[in-house]
Amino acid sequence: MASISTVPFGDKRTQGAMRGANPENFNVFFSGHTMRDPKRIIYIHTVAKKSTNPLTRILFPRLILRGCENGERFVTCAAIPDPISQASPDQERGGSRIDEHDGWRAAIDLLNPTNFSNDPFLGTQNPDFFANRNGQNLIALGFWPSLNEVPTEEEIKRAEKNRDQNYRWLTREATRLAAVSTKDLNEFLQTYPDTHIAMDALGISANWHTLNVVSASCPNCGDNIKQGLAFHKSSATDKLCVIDPEKAYKAKAITKEEYEELMTAPKV
Repeated sequence: MASISTVPFGDKRTQGAMRGANPENFNVFFSGHTMRDPKRIIYIHTVAKKSTNPLTRILFPRLILRGCENGERFVTCAAIPDPISQASPDQERGGSRIDEHDGWRAAIDLLNPTNFSNDPFLGTQNPDFFANRNGQNLIALGFWPSLNEVPTEEEIKRAEKNRDQNYRWLTREATRLAAVSTKDLNEFLQTYPDTHIAMDALGISANWHTLNVVSASCPNCGDNIKQGLAFHKSSATDKLCVIDPEKAYKAKAITKEEYEELMTAPKV
């Protein structure tokens, strides 16, 4: 593309250079809409534990939405201006023109192309919504559009509920097929590879799935436990072993008196 850094933009030499460099896609006239800031930003957040494959959307060709692959509770994976611009062929004057689309609708279409409404969660009352049979319904996987740069707790919990409902459908269907046919199960697992992620997330094991759990040694009793636990049942005493008194108290695993006693006990 021709440089316009040394020549005033309105100079005809600049126009000629750019037209010569872009003979099929050049128009010296600019819409005022392209010169202003967007009226708002639509944020795409997710609690999904896996990034998407490249998406096939007209406004977002080959876009990849990042998931919580580093253990985050949620991540913000995209920001969409509203309105969103699209270069389209200009059938009247030739070349290209800039069309503008509603950002909120574009975000919903990005996450669930079968939803033609302005409600991104339309259909979530139907249990089959979470089967996501065509693989295009990212709302069912834990993605959602938001006007909040930092999502609210209510938004995150709703997305987690959606994601877990999808996980439960995957595990139920895989368990059903395992009892019917190994061939059917293997075909299902190839079609829905996230089933293994769902099994890990829900803590379900099977003869065709080994739980992928990071373990650690309890600093109190030495038991081999899941990493990050605040308390567990000790194999040595068969009693509750508390690692983090504050978290154990918030989980109502111990009383206030036990919490205060643990907090004031001398460190060994």
